[in-house]
Amino acid sequence: MAEPEIDTRFELHAAVHVHANPHTVYDTVSDITRMGEWSPENTGGEWLTAPPGRAGARFRGHNRGEQRDWTTECEVLAADRPHLFSWGVHGSVNAAETSTWSFEITPTEGGCLLTQRYVMSELRHGLRVQLAELSEQQAALFLARRRSRLEGGMRHTVRAVKRTIEQAPGLTPTND
Repeated sequence: MAEPEIDTRFELHAAVHVHANPHTVYDTVSDITRMGEWSPENTGGEWLTAPPGRAGARFRGHNRGEQRDWTTECEVLAADRPHLFSWGVHGSVNAAETSTWSFEITPTEGGCLLTQRYVMSELRHGLRVQLAELSEQQAALFLARRRSRLEGGMRHTVRAVKRTIEQAPGLTPTND
C-alpha cells in the first residue's frame, strides 16, 4: 500500500512555572540519564560521546510505547545554560534529524518558565512503514492519537520535573 498523503509534520509544547533558579532547572533537564524519572514514554538514556551535555554530544534514548519499545540515537543541538537544551532525533545512524526536542527555560519573578517543545519534521522510517499499511483515514487517526499521547506525556514530564526540583531539600528560587 502506498504511503498516505497526509501532513505528518507538527509542533507541540507544554509549559509549567518552576519555583527555582534557572540554572538548577537547566542542570536537571539536561541530564538525559534521568529522563526516565519524569517521562511516561522515555525510560532513560546514556551518553555515547564525551563530554556529555554539550552541543554535538550524542546519546541513546530508550522509549516504551503502548505496543513496542524502541531506542533512538540523538545529538545535542544546543546547550545554552541556563536557557536552552535541545537535541535532534536521527532517523538512522548519521542521518539528519527527523524530530527535535527541547527544554526552554525563561527567567520569571520567583523562578522560571520551563517549556518542553517537540517538532516533528519527518516521520522515522518505522512509523512510515506502519502508516503505509493503513488507509489515509486510519493513518490520520494514528497520528492524531500519537500527538495526543505526546502532548499528555509532555505535560506529565514538565510537571514531574517541577515536583522533583521544588521538593529538593533547601531549594529556594534564588538559592540552588
